[in-house]
Amino acid sequence: MKILPRTKLPDVTQVLGRFEDETFDTDELIFLKKQGRMEGKFCQLATSGVRPDRLYVGLGKRAEMTHERLRKVVSVSHKALMKIKVKEYRTNLHTVLDDAVETVAEAMFLSDYTFEQFKAEGKPSSIKSVYIETNDKKSLARARIKAESTCYARDLINMPPNILYPAYMVKEAKKLQGGKVKVTVFDKAALKKGKFGGILAVGLGSARDPAFVIVDYNPGKGKTVAFVGKGVTFDSGGVNVKPGSYMESMKCDMSGAAAALSIVKAASELKIQHRVIAALPLVENMPSATAYRPDDIVRMYSGKTVEMINTDAEGRMILADALAYTEKTYSPDIMVDFATLTGACVVALGYYHSGLMTNDETLATDLLAAGKSCGDTLWRLPLGEEYKDRMKSDIADVRNCGKGRDAGTVTAGIFLSHFVKSVPWAHIDIAGTAFLPEAQGYKPKNGTGAGVRLAIEYLQQL
Repeated sequence: MKILPRTKLPDVTQVLGRFEDETFDTDELIFLKKQGRMEGKFCQLATSGVRPDRLYVGLGKRAEMTHERLRKVVSVSHKALMKIKVKEYRTNLHTVLDDAVETVAEAMFLSDYTFEQFKAEGKPSSIKSVYIETNDKKSLARARIKAESTCYARDLINMPPNILYPAYMVKEAKKLQGGKVKVTVFDKAALKKGKFGGILAVGLGSARDPAFVIVDYNPGKGKTVAFVGKGVTFDSGGVNVKPGSYMESMKCDMSGAAAALSIVKAASELKIQHRVIAALPLVENMPSATAYRPDDIVRMYSGKTVEMINTDAEGRMILADALAYTEKTYSPDIMVDFATLTGACVVALGYYHSGLMTNDETLATDLLAAGKSCGDTLWRLPLGEEYKDRMKSDIADVRNCGKGRDAGTVTAGIFLSHFVKSVPWAHIDIAGTAFLPEAQGYKPKNGTGAGVRLAIEYLQQL
């Protein structure tokens, strides 16, 4: 789909917004209001004409309009036109708020997403062109890059695990090599040489070798920001195998790695003026005669030892190695990890907010603001000393699971904190937001690319 700036719009289907508290001043709108078909209520839709010539969308109350509500309005109208197979349309929705061209365009691109490549008769979006009355080509370009990078993450997350496994992700990362982007790959032999005990332990049960990839975009200026992404390409639970229903959709357990890779892709295309690093620990967690077990003691990259309590708490094991290596090797100014880490986060926050834990107040403030601005929202959870006793082991430096089922999201963050020394660091649990059971406007069912737009917004404001 193309979004085309125009000073004069063609005669195609028009999408028009109407506020609930504004005067309906045309015969057509008065007629639609009398029928109860268009009263300006938020996301209400009404068509007029055969083509249809016009699609009216309710904007709600003017005082309540925000950029996020505008994204939802754009999404509901775009999807309505997709449903009736409109090929092109024009709109003035970007005039609803100041500086909204990028907001509207981004929502259009994100709403146009489909994943049809494995269907015999796939049906991509019917919409080929959208026309906006603007000369702001820069905003349109930024919107396209952010949305395409998010949709790239969605594609990776939605890929089946018999096709996408660690080696596939390595190939995807290598595609970014060139210019200011450098890609470094640790294969199984290099992982053994480097003593990446956590990554190696989780990968023991699979016929697919683990890997660790660093993707480094370096413009030679600004701060160094590292994003570490959990990359479990399929999570059976290992020896502590998941019940069948809990194993469905576990292809999405690499959503953190997909996000981190997509963030660097976007940063390089947007020419972000900071060094941006993606660290991708990649494994498949499977049960077998060679798999790691409960009661094992694993010596991690940092030198600390971990008592294995449950092999289904594997994501924190690979993240711990990646965090320790990234801090030691690159000394980043800021480090953020994204992970579908705990089911407890879904219980706590549902599918609407990612969980944020951090050791730095400024980082918390900035990330929360970025999430609110772009609609990739966060909810802060504690990371306090009072939880540390839950992770103490009698025979190792730390347990990989808490003592009991309480505070599961927080104790996972506490575990990771053992492998971060002094860098300002945030752990973002995207278990509920990375893979949705039902669509939420411009966020589709299944893979969403959670974290990508959040990180880009944060980098742009840094």
